[in-house]
Amino acid sequence: MPTFTRTNGGAQPVVATGSAATLAETTGVISSVGVGKPLQAFGFTANATLATQMGTGEAVEQVLGIVGQKATVLAYQVDTTLLSVVCEEGAWDATDLEANANAAVTAFNFNVTDVGLKLATS
Repeated sequence: MPTFTRTNGGAQPVVATGSAATLAETTGVISSVGVGKPLQAFGFTANATLATQMGTGEAVEQVLGIVGQKATVLAYQVDTTLLSVVCEEGAWDATDLEANANAAVTAFNFNVTDVGLKLATS
C-alpha cells in the first residue's frame, strides 16, 4: 500500500463528526471514528451490586432501555456496582439520566456521571 509523508495537518479530519468539541485538537475529548455522531460515556454507580442484575427485565436491561430512548447504545460494561455506557451523542445529560433511571429502577439508587472515556488505563 503506498504511503506519503505529511508535512502539515493532524488526525482531526478523520474524526470530524459534527461536534465542535471533536473538531478542536483537545485532549480528553472522545474522538469517534467510524461512528455517525460524537460519543458520550456515562457511569451509573449503584448502591448495590449489578452483577446479578443482567438478566431479562432486570436493572441493567432497564437502564440500557432508558438510555436507548434518546441515544444509541454502542457498548456497555458491568463492574459490580458500576454500569458504564458508551452511546452516540443524544439528548441526555447526567442529571436527566439519573432522574429517569432512579424513577424506573426503584430498587437501586443510581448516581450518574458524564465520565468521558479512558482506554487501556492499566
